[in-house]
Amino acid sequence: MVNPFKFVSDSFKDQFQVRFTIGSPDGSTTLSLLDEQGTVAQRLLSVEQLSDPAKLEQTIQSIRFGLAIDRGQGLSCLDEMSRPAANEEALAERWDGPVR
Repeated sequence: MVNPFKFVSDSFKDQFQVRFTIGSPDGSTTLSLLDEQGTVAQRLLSVEQLSDPAKLEQTIQSIRFGLAIDRGQGLSCLDEMSRPAANEEALAERWDGPVR
């Protein structure tokens, strides 16, 4: 079983410090990505995104694409995103349904 929080953390750990803030009344979690200068990005992750591996991967790609655009690297990121994810197969094998 894959822990969605670990999956998200592992997806960004090489570039950012990853923090989660849990406590929204609807069950959403705030993802914060930080570097040496501070917060680079914050995104609200819904329970639906965290419990569905395809939606979680799409969310991670969307965040990566947004960060690449901010750095002026949107086209190269788009090319990279068109390739299969390295962890796509492992995620499908280990995912054990929604986390609640």
